[in-house]
Amino acid sequence: MDPVLWLLIALGIGFFMYLLYAGQARWFLGVVRNMVFGVAGILGINAMLPGVVPAVGVNIITTLVVGLLGIPGVLFLYVTQWLVG
Repeated sequence: MDPVLWLLIALGIGFFMYLLYAGQARWFLGVVRNMVFGVAGILGINAMLPGVVPAVGVNIITTLVVGLLGIPGVLFLYVTQWLVG
């Protein structure tokens, strides 16, 4: 595997361990919860309203935006997609 990928994995594990040690696990789990429900919301909106709203793809960037911002993040992604086209 690529050494850069191994470095990113190690940094991610280190960050997670730091959050657990520093007592910030509640914040981290909240972000993960937002990611899960946000991606489910994006997929649901894309499935229920095809052609009505522009489809937003699910990738790491959109997942992080939704994880950090929650429902306003979902709205931000759809408004941005609508404006950009």
